[in-house]
Amino acid sequence: MRSARTVMAGLLLLCCAASAQAQLTAYGTAARVNGVDISNEALERNFEEYQRDKEINIAAIRYPNRVTLMRREVLDSLIAQELAWQAAQNNDLVAGENDVDTALQQARAQFASEQDFAGRLAAEGFTIESYREHLQQMLSAQRYLAFVASQVEVSDAECHDFYAANPEKFELPEAVRARHILLQIMSQADDAMREQVHQKAAGLLARLEAGEGFAALATEASQDSSAAQGGDLGYFPRGQMVTPFEDAAFALQPGEISGIVESPFGLHIIKVEDHQPAQTVPEELAKERIEAHLLETKRQQAAADELVALRAVATIEIVAPQ
Repeated sequence: MRSARTVMAGLLLLCCAASAQAQLTAYGTAARVNGVDISNEALERNFEEYQRDKEINIAAIRYPNRVTLMRREVLDSLIAQELAWQAAQNNDLVAGENDVDTALQQARAQFASEQDFAGRLAAEGFTIESYREHLQQMLSAQRYLAFVASQVEVSDAECHDFYAANPEKFELPEAVRARHILLQIMSQADDAMREQVHQKAAGLLARLEAGEGFAALATEASQDSSAAQGGDLGYFPRGQMVTPFEDAAFALQPGEISGIVESPFGLHIIKVEDHQPAQTVPEELAKERIEAHLLETKRQQAAADELVALRAVATIEIVAPQ
């Protein structure tokens, strides 16, 4: 027996053919933006992609409201893209054929064959022609928002204010630059094997004390990946190395070489190349980094604000129930 809901739907269809046709059309449309339809097919396709990108298993979600919110998030994204596409057309910023060709080639390159690519397009509900249109709309929307973002500027005063308001971001901790020679000791090594490694380390230390170059000896004898760089570990602050190694390194002055230092990794001989005290980066040296950070932040905000503004003056109708 059909449900009451099915029967009611059938009665409505019989009573008013025009109304029925409008209802059927509505079932194919998720939203309408300034008179332009966003199809349910596009919504479902993008919702599936959203799930793949975020590795979401819909079947495992216990609360239907969460699925509704995610679907609405995807629909809002499609509405924003449509608004930006329309704005691109109104401002002569539509992506050209060469840009579309390049994007199409990049998409094709992700597949082993042309047949695989065509199969994926078909599975997603695209022909080559409709996919080109899709790419043009996406690229044009991106171009418009990039144009809006490119209009923002960052002043010297803004850079100074950021520096003054965020002193902790420009503090550099005490750090050393060190090289080391590591001789590994296997966890299952007996006393005799450990003694052999200690004797080898003592021999290397004697060679250093006799004047051999540390980097050359590290390349020859060190048993870790830094050997290829002459044992160079670069700069590091406290808290990054194991305690015995760190204590020895920070106790040395530039140019000094440690004795044999044992850590869970084995035996080390350490040479400190530089020892920098904690310091604050001067404003003039930080300015370029601050400007880049503020510019990126303001560009993102400008694009977001533009979408809000476009939506505020648009006629948007959510057609399909969410």
